[in-house]
Amino acid sequence: MRYLSDVNLRAVLIVLIEQAGGNIDITNANLYDAMLRSEGGSDGFRVEETATGLRLSIASGGGAERE
Repeated sequence: MRYLSDVNLRAVLIVLIEQAGGNIDITNANLYDAMLRSEGGSDGFRVEETATGLRLSIASGGGAERE
């Protein structure tokens, strides 16, 4: 899987929020920093398929590393 569609991204967010206990608080500063990370067209994260699902990780080096 080279990217997450809107439907898949929503599902991933639901799973992550549920795993975090139902709430995740994000400050405006954290959100702004994350948005700046993705300037220049890169996503800033890696999506890998595993035998049982997906592995998401933050790409190092300032750009998305897609497999």
